[in-house]
Amino acid sequence: MMANQERFFQHDGVRYRFLTWERNAAKAAPVVLLHGFAQSADSWDGVAGLLCRERSVVALDLVGHGGSDQPDDVAAYALEAQAEALLAFLAFVACGDSCALDAQGSGSLGASRAPSSKEAKKPGVKGPEPLVVGYSMGGRVALAAACRNPRAFGGLVLESVGLGPTDERERAASAERDARNAAALRNDGLDAFMDAWERLPLFASQRDLPKATRARLRAGRLDNDAEALALTFEGAGQHAMPNRETVLEALESLARGGASVLYLAGSHDEKYRSLAERLRDGGTCPVRIVEGAGHNVHLENPATYAHILEEFLARA
Repeated sequence: MMANQERFFQHDGVRYRFLTWERNAAKAAPVVLLHGFAQSADSWDGVAGLLCRERSVVALDLVGHGGSDQPDDVAAYALEAQAEALLAFLAFVACGDSCALDAQGSGSLGASRAPSSKEAKKPGVKGPEPLVVGYSMGGRVALAAACRNPRAFGGLVLESVGLGPTDERERAASAERDARNAAALRNDGLDAFMDAWERLPLFASQRDLPKATRARLRAGRLDNDAEALALTFEGAGQHAMPNRETVLEALESLARGGASVLYLAGSHDEKYRSLAERLRDGGTCPVRIVEGAGHNVHLENPATYAHILEEFLARA
């Protein structure tokens, strides 16, 4: 199902593109979808169309991706800056009609702004906090935002998301990896970088996807700016995450505040399946392992993914 609207949202001098899917004027809390590295809001189309029967669904292009701005200053890509932008966007989405979220007609373009602090406090203006679904890098941004303000979330689903470095040695190793990736984008170009990126064991299961799906995935990856992706690695790579203890505390804070949390991973994704199992064994949050899927569960098995989300949303 194609998105109903393409809109734009302004925060701190950066314009962000977002898509909305909505069939009815449902009163349930909206869902906000956050894509992964080198993807865009469009990558959620297969799932969003299945979720919008009962509630509005919104997918945001992160900075430097899709139709959002591509600033040339790394500060705009910093994980802290992206977390603040997400919190502003969640407040905007929670305002709904009061912030003219659906004031434009289907397929229209428009600029929207975040609600002012006075508007956000007006009685009857603010709706329920959105339920956030973050895949990989999108989940990283969501976690950084949750560490800052867990009350902004009505719920959180993490799909194949890192949980932050356990110590400074792990952070330094991640920083070195992120720097190498940024250098490869600048020195080798986007095509060569994506050739190597797609050969990573993390994406091995995607080689079994239908040819048309693989072609769309490749086209989406190449529809990026190499410098913007390099700045993303430098500003918001794994090395930039809060430490593991802080992240786990944020997840516990979400649960204490009444926000449901779920961690998803594919059975073929050894690294993130292991993280999921640790969360489950530690009793941090519910976990679902999707059999036969790899790192990008919602791409590889959208029907099962949507079913899991619908179950989660019904309880949230």
